Amino acid sequence: MDFSAAQTPGYGLDQYKYSSPLISERAIDQPRRLKVIYIGAGISGIIAGIQFMKAVPDLDLVIYEKNPELGGTWYENKYPGCACDVPSHAYQLSFESWTGWSHFFSGSQQILEYWKRVAQKYDIRRHIRFRSRCAGARWNDVTGKWFVQIQNMETGEAFEDSADILMTGTGLLNEWKWPNIPGLHKFQGSLFHSARWDENFDSKDKHIAVIGAGSSGIQIVPALVDKVKAMDHYVRGRTWISNQHGGDRLATRTNGLGGNFEYTEEEKRSWREDPIAYTKYRKHLEFEMQTLYPKSQRGSNVQKAVTAQYTADMRRRLEAKPELLEQLLPEFPPLCKRLTPGPGYLEALTSPKVNVIGSAITEIDETGVITADGKHRPVDSIICATGFETSPGSGFPIIGRNGVNLRQRYANRPETYLGLCTDGFPNFFQSLGPNSFQGAGNLLIMIEQLHVYVAEIVSRMAYENIGQVEPKQQQVQNFTHFAEKYFERTVYSAECASWYKSAPPGATLEERKRGRVTALWPGSSLHAVKALKHVRWEDFETRPWDGNEFGWFGNGWTVGEKRPQYEDDSFTWYLNQTAFVDNEELKS
Repeated sequence: MDFSAAQTPGYGLDQYKYSSPLISERAIDQPRRLKVIYIGAGISGIIAGIQFMKAVPDLDLVIYEKNPELGGTWYENKYPGCACDVPSHAYQLSFESWTGWSHFFSGSQQILEYWKRVAQKYDIRRHIRFRSRCAGARWNDVTGKWFVQIQNMETGEAFEDSADILMTGTGLLNEWKWPNIPGLHKFQGSLFHSARWDENFDSKDKHIAVIGAGSSGIQIVPALVDKVKAMDHYVRGRTWISNQHGGDRLATRTNGLGGNFEYTEEEKRSWREDPIAYTKYRKHLEFEMQTLYPKSQRGSNVQKAVTAQYTADMRRRLEAKPELLEQLLPEFPPLCKRLTPGPGYLEALTSPKVNVIGSAITEIDETGVITADGKHRPVDSIICATGFETSPGSGFPIIGRNGVNLRQRYANRPETYLGLCTDGFPNFFQSLGPNSFQGAGNLLIMIEQLHVYVAEIVSRMAYENIGQVEPKQQQVQNFTHFAEKYFERTVYSAECASWYKSAPPGATLEERKRGRVTALWPGSSLHAVKALKHVRWEDFETRPWDGNEFGWFGNGWTVGEKRPQYEDDSFTWYLNQTAFVDNEELKS
């Protein structure tokens, strides 16, 4: 072959004059122009930026984030004691380890630092548009695109963007809410929600009220108990406080008191110098997390054993105020609600400064809190650790085919395929949608794998001429029905008030306790990783981008052959240049 022709600009490009609807005019390995809009630059958005760009390096990816910084919940939550209830070394990507964690359970600021480091390494910020809140999205069946309304949080101006694919990564615990207490905003002292912490607040020598004993309240109480003059802690629900991570190591380092511990500089140095030893330690933590799954099975011997274990642990930690055990110990089985290790929480409740109040709050006036028993308790400050809007039907409107609002559809009965997508909403995906959160195991590896899964879809749409991808209605129903039947055999369906469950709007507390489990993946986190390993294309309806069903075949060319300059690797990439048969001894 005369390679001089390959060096001539325009070589081979005259084939375009032979236009035909049977031939898609692109090289077989050339991606079409494809745009993805991703909502949210928290953990999910950062992972999306990594995995999607690996799959399609030329992808047009825009990540809209309402905050001025990435990190999602770890940027937003700044209350005292804010930390992850998962061991630090297990709360990181499988392919990006960091040995600099200071504590077994690290605080929010250090977690945010880790994700900033990851984002910097993979240059994720170039895709992010900060201070940009999504107000709504609508699918256009004619153009095959999503049109997304964005509000600039600095100027207030609104604009519209469009993309071939829309994905949300706003998380389950993103929309904080005030408690529904009459007179709440009459209070004349300092009043704030844990998710909107006033960093100028000084709790020293104040009599404060902490309303709520969810994960935020459980962290705030021990963080402030030594600083305040007195604390009224309002606890209506019961919850299991359990150190289920760390085993003997955690118990030994904290004297069995349920606290946290700090890694030594020697430990961190040894891990940096000996990656094999570090990997061994990390695998040990992962093993402990992954072996929690049998605890979720209703009536199992493991479930019975941990119930006795957690009860004994709570009794021991509350022995200074034994009357609190009866008030706090749940009647429902462990894991029905999300378990929390609560380092130092039970110990804080035994402080003479703390008054644990189980009576319902009926009203708040200018000076304090009034409970159902008729008592008025004056306080200087009220902290509402009362959680988030967790209904699958909450959030900005997402309008799919035939004008159907995803939020309204989810409000009645959330239905998805693998928690990722649903019929009637082409080219739309969710991170941590209905039935995709982990109940026992490691959430990070699930988020990581689901983005690898969607990246495979993005890649095929770019390289194989696919214009629309939508799960088959029957497979959406199959997954939803499976989840319903599966949870009957688990403790998650026991009667307890949990954000794992949803119920129709207006449902009573008792109805919500018996609601459908709509937050959790129906299986272990390892099961999720296996299920999301590859896309089952037979479960999807697809349409070609340009109408050509055989368009993936391209026009007979490869990208390398169409380059104006001859490059050896573009023509000979299939050769294995390191294997030589004559280096092998011939044996008869």
